[in-house]
Amino acid sequence: MLKKLTFAPFFIISYALLLYTLNPFLKSYDFIFSFSLDSFVQLAILASFFCLTSFLFVIFAVISLDWKLIIPIGLLAAVLPMLFLNPAQGLVLSVGSLVAFILTFAILENKLKSYLTFESSSLLGPSIRSLTSFLILVFSFIFFLSANQMIQKSGFEIPDSLIDTALQFSQPKTEQESSASQISIPQEQLDLLKKNPDLLRQSGLDPKILDTLNQPNRSSKTPQDLTSNLIKTAVKDQIQNFIKPYLTFIPAILAILFFFTVQSLTSIISLVIYPLLWIIFFILEKSGFIKFVFEQRPVKKMII
Repeated sequence: MLKKLTFAPFFIISYALLLYTLNPFLKSYDFIFSFSLDSFVQLAILASFFCLTSFLFVIFAVISLDWKLIIPIGLLAAVLPMLFLNPAQGLVLSVGSLVAFILTFAILENKLKSYLTFESSSLLGPSIRSLTSFLILVFSFIFFLSANQMIQKSGFEIPDSLIDTALQFSQPKTEQESSASQISIPQEQLDLLKKNPDLLRQSGLDPKILDTLNQPNRSSKTPQDLTSNLIKTAVKDQIQNFIKPYLTFIPAILAILFFFTVQSLTSIISLVIYPLLWIIFFILEKSGFIKFVFEQRPVKKMII
């Protein structure tokens, strides 16, 4: 019994880390439109926990191969969403994840009863991939509920980062524009003007202006900055007006984008699953944790 439950704690911990990693994604949808490295790393970590959770559950299911163990551990894992999410989202995710675990084990059990030669990659790889996709689908539905709630409460707004990225590609800054953002006066002339402030007063200028020259002024905006902000506002207003009639479809579109984004990342990460399966079962066999037996079976053939 202890050997059958060996991988259960690792599966529970991995699923808890997956829920913990998902929680920040339910508070904003800006990451979908972000092209930053930080957002990509966060999504990659989330996709990794999807693959790891599915991987550990399938290993646990293969080792235990007992409904009396699968159902209690599945129920324990299904309780975890209630601890990380609000009651409505937690309940939906609990039911969805429990269904995913039970269906995966039912299909896997049928395979393990009818296979001829144990090959971990061909037997367990498809089950890991299908469970990963199922979990991503359930989590995407939770993201849909969260996005729908945010949009109903605060409306939908195109993130500024997306507009900025589009404008950077369409209107790249030239070196001439960036160098014109600051006016520089030789320090000798500034010292001379500071010693003779009457010269500035005669020209109708305040001597205090000398303190601002040759100093970086972050609050001041060049004409290029003002033009860029004006274009950005105009583009954003046009996009907002365009999508306004389709506002009810936005949560579904965001959920679909979330699904395909995470699914694409898990497809890349899942390439590591097959060598990892071979390594795991090689270690289990060499350590005496599991054993393989070779059988000879009679074969019935027809001869004419």
